[in-house]
Amino acid sequence: MVSFIKKIGLVCLLIWALSIQLTSAQVTPFSAVWSFEGNDNGTSSNASAGVSAISYVGVNKLFGTYQSGYAGLGVSLQHWSVSGCTYGEYAQFSIQPQGTAQVTLTSLSFAFSSSSEGPQQLTVRSSADGFSSDIYSRSTSGNYQVASITLSGSNFSNQTSAITFRIYGCNPTSSNGTLRLDEITINGTVTSAPLPVTLLSFTANPEGDRVQLAWATTSEQNADHFLVERSYDLGEYTAVGEVAAKSTTDTRYYYGLTDLNPKPGINYYRLKQIDRDGTTQSFKPVEAIIRTDEPVASVYPNPTNSNRIHLRLWNADDATVQLRSMTGQQITGRLERQAGEADLVFEQPLAAGLYWLDVHVNGRRRVIKVLVP
Repeated sequence: MVSFIKKIGLVCLLIWALSIQLTSAQVTPFSAVWSFEGNDNGTSSNASAGVSAISYVGVNKLFGTYQSGYAGLGVSLQHWSVSGCTYGEYAQFSIQPQGTAQVTLTSLSFAFSSSSEGPQQLTVRSSADGFSSDIYSRSTSGNYQVASITLSGSNFSNQTSAITFRIYGCNPTSSNGTLRLDEITINGTVTSAPLPVTLLSFTANPEGDRVQLAWATTSEQNADHFLVERSYDLGEYTAVGEVAAKSTTDTRYYYGLTDLNPKPGINYYRLKQIDRDGTTQSFKPVEAIIRTDEPVASVYPNPTNSNRIHLRLWNADDATVQLRSMTGQQITGRLERQAGEADLVFEQPLAAGLYWLDVHVNGRRRVIKVLVP
């Protein structure tokens, strides 16, 4: 009898523990709206469901501003190609789950019409399948219609990464014709869960033709690895690299990764953490701007070794280099140059400690702290 009571008590305890786990995740509805009232920004009713601004690829706003729309102001887009449906021209917007939130999208709606010479057909695609198929297609007219699209399936459920939509205009009779859009609305739910990783910081620092990525965590729970991705438009991302996580810890840890192939201009970087059970957590993207005409000098790796200091010299092949101790004593070394790089080599190994490395290039001086372990 006592054994039976103990078993009942254990079952109740397990049910109670499970109920605590279930109630820790909250599901709340949200709406995201792009109304074009003087800007391209979107608004979300839930901070865990972030929204991008509307961006335009291959097309432009009529007169560069906003026109009378379905409700208040709207946007009129022109310069669509007259050669059929070109999937390189579109209006784009995204939903980005924040932190550990999971987003489920249930519907997308918007008002649309066209001028007499504008696109005769409108289609919609999403990043859920890599923009490979239409989720909506309809003929346009001079009067506003309201597109109402039901979103369902695993690609729109419990997502932790951004979901991007693109609206395309097809078959205009003139590139001066316009497609009008207004009151874009996405509905869905947000599921908030306890944080598997507490992120302290995530930075992307350009160094010449490369970007140094660094992040730090203050706690991790069943974390398997981190994935860093790059995007040029906040829509499509490609992997830069992976770094193993520390699994479960309450200790602060620092991580780093170098992107060797950024593109000139703005590069966006997104950090994702993958649990051992496959659950993914995405963090807010950061940006780095690659300027191809600026000189950059950096030490890599740092801490360095005692026999040589390796430098990256971007647009700085004629740089002069001098190493000093913390007391100011100059230390002689031989500079071996290569294209975009150099090694400062020493006849005798450096003693462990901190040093100052003076780099002079184009009349400017940069001082880099170097650690020899």
